[in-house]
Amino acid sequence: MPDLLIYGVTCALVLVLFAIFFAFRLYRQQHLLQSQLSQLIRRTDKLEHNFLLCDEGVHEVRTGAQGVANKVKDMGARVNILFDKIQELENLDPDTRMYNQAARLVDAGATVEELMQECDLPRAEAELLMSLKKRNT
Repeated sequence: MPDLLIYGVTCALVLVLFAIFFAFRLYRQQHLLQSQLSQLIRRTDKLEHNFLLCDEGVHEVRTGAQGVANKVKDMGARVNILFDKIQELENLDPDTRMYNQAARLVDAGATVEELMQECDLPRAEAELLMSLKKRNT
């Protein structure tokens, strides 16, 4: 019976040692996992901070782009107004109106005879307009 008691105590001692060993391994794993979790939390915080900075940058770019778009729109409206005023001024002067019509006809592919007929131009002026337009293109 004493051998059985020694055997039982030895088994209990071995079980206790295994329990201590596994508890130590679990403690180390828990410590390692906590360390990894802390690193992940720091990375997440850093990424969140970078995301917020990017979001602010995008907002600033969007605001700037809207401002530029508004200025371009305003400038386009001003250019249209100026273009209309130039057209009005050109239409006030009969000579300018005639030459503008002749230039449009030349652009459309009119012949010298058509220029002479439509705009009441002498042949020399019609030919001069044709040659000037051809040189500019």
